[in-house]
Amino acid sequence: MAHWKKRETLFAEYGARLTLPGHWQLRPSDEPDRWFYRSADRREQVTIAHSELSVGNGEDAAIRRAVARHRKAVELGFDRAHDLIMTEPDFGQRDALVTAFYFGTANEERHRFWALLLFPERTVWSFFYETFNLSEVEAVERAEAVLGTVTFREGR
Repeated sequence: MAHWKKRETLFAEYGARLTLPGHWQLRPSDEPDRWFYRSADRREQVTIAHSELSVGNGEDAAIRRAVARHRKAVELGFDRAHDLIMTEPDFGQRDALVTAFYFGTANEERHRFWALLLFPERTVWSFFYETFNLSEVEAVERAEAVLGTVTFREGR
């Protein structure tokens, strides 16, 4: 008897696209622009969020404020972790969009996370990938495999 195994899970909303390897479950969210996915083995999860970017004093300043707010929210989310370590954000480009990227660890490196933020059309997309109890090598390989699939197409 053959067993069918799901090879990937696709997220595609408002021009953003992410392909998750294997079977992932979409978890409920109270917010319409936030999606939570958890891997079948519960050792990985991704939070995807979309919001407006308040430009005010210029786009560059708005992007830096959005990244600072995101990092602060991560810090607050790890308030009980005495050993939280995060890198400074690295700014770059992907699909002709400004990006910000940072990563970190907590709980004696059992919890690892990566954040990729994209800034299309006065909005911010956040892809926050987490691993639990994976070796550093395995966690990095999986993070690269997941976040490497993020794309964005304007006007969709």
